[in-house]
Amino acid sequence: MTDIIETPAMHTEDASEPQEETMGAVRQLAHRLHLPTTFVKFVIVGGIGFLIFQFFLFLLYDSPAFWFLPSQDTSVDLGLFTISDVRLLIASIVAVEIAIICQFNLHERWTFRWRPRASWIGQRFIKYQLSSIMSPIIVIVTVNTLTPVLRSAAGDDSLIFTMAPYISSAIGVLLGFTWNWMLGSLIIWPHQRQADDERQAVS
Repeated sequence: MTDIIETPAMHTEDASEPQEETMGAVRQLAHRLHLPTTFVKFVIVGGIGFLIFQFFLFLLYDSPAFWFLPSQDTSVDLGLFTISDVRLLIASIVAVEIAIICQFNLHERWTFRWRPRASWIGQRFIKYQLSSIMSPIIVIVTVNTLTPVLRSAAGDDSLIFTMAPYISSAIGVLLGFTWNWMLGSLIIWPHQRQADDERQAVS
């Protein structure tokens, strides 16, 4: 099978990735979009993480299975600020953490699988958790800030009122995506050109 030749506009970091560790469809898509295969994989994993986050957000916020959580729209005054919906805050925090764990495993086993590992998986997981703190904060703050605004503007009987938490979370995820890519690609699984060149020479 002939390898796809990447153009200069594309990142060349995936050129040495073994064929057995790549998906033909992903490489084809990356080639057509003039994007590195690793970035396309990262986007796919991000999409999966988004679906996981939305699922658990719905499960924790709207599902009757978690009846022991505070009721919707229960507010708490903390002095400096007020949490307008405690249940939404809890649901978004738990959903974000579950999504982070799932995404780390996918990045470890698929997105950045070919990159050299300078540390054991536990250290990478801790780094991923620490470096990902900002992204969940972006998502949580966006969800809990934008949701009341959308509901106030939409009215109680509109579809936007019902979907407000999920619209807000989508915006928050988009804002955190660039942050995640930079940290994942440059810090957690850094690209090591020298190591890649040595692997390519051996092969």
